[in-house]
Amino acid sequence: MAKLVLKDPREFRDIIQNASSVVSEGVFRISSDGLTMKELDPSRIAMVEFSFPPSCFEALDSEGEERLGVNLEELLNVLKRLRPDDSMALESDKGRLTVSLSVNKYTRSFKIPLLDLGGQETPTINVQYTSRYSILADGLASSIKDAATVADEVTFSSSKDESLLISASSDKGSVEQRLTRESGMILDANVAEEATAKYSLQYLEMITSFRGSPSVILEFAQDKPLHLEYKMPDGASFQFILAPRL
Repeated sequence: MAKLVLKDPREFRDIIQNASSVVSEGVFRISSDGLTMKELDPSRIAMVEFSFPPSCFEALDSEGEERLGVNLEELLNVLKRLRPDDSMALESDKGRLTVSLSVNKYTRSFKIPLLDLGGQETPTINVQYTSRYSILADGLASSIKDAATVADEVTFSSSKDESLLISASSDKGSVEQRLTRESGMILDANVAEEATAKYSLQYLEMITSFRGSPSVILEFAQDKPLHLEYKMPDGASFQFILAPRL
């Protein structure tokens, strides 16, 4: 049995919303270290991971490590009922996850059946990234939307001058944007080696719509997976890895 009371329910809702655009179910790992989830999508080309450390909770009670199989889409349906002033508690017991939304002395409790998702571990993806950028999240989201107007894949190209070229083309047309420090779009950069890689826009449009952090870390290497990480002020993080198109 585990019980968690979140400090920022809306942050939790927003992360679940974006995670559920990639995977429909996942295993919540709850312990004294917080709550985490790491899952591959069914096609095994994308992975989402999020973590909420103890600093994200008003209360965190767990008997050792507990693993809860959760249908993210059903959980999101409940979280959409969250009101601006609601507090939120999660509690597991007798094969169900109870989500309690409370304001003043009024509480609404939703019970979601837990899933048996087995004990298979999601593998850790180790990549030696050669290009790393800290970018304004809104700027990256806008660039991805621009690319999606003309194509279904996007190309990232890093340069030694630490600029980042984002381009897309198809028989519908083409678009390219070069992000730089001078434009204010790039906050920090480290390019050990220039690289170019292509990625599907199907997931990138959904993931980059996340607004929980003003900036995002973007990492890639030549024809290697793309890594995005959003870090929140309270210590929570939301990560996404996407296989390249070769």
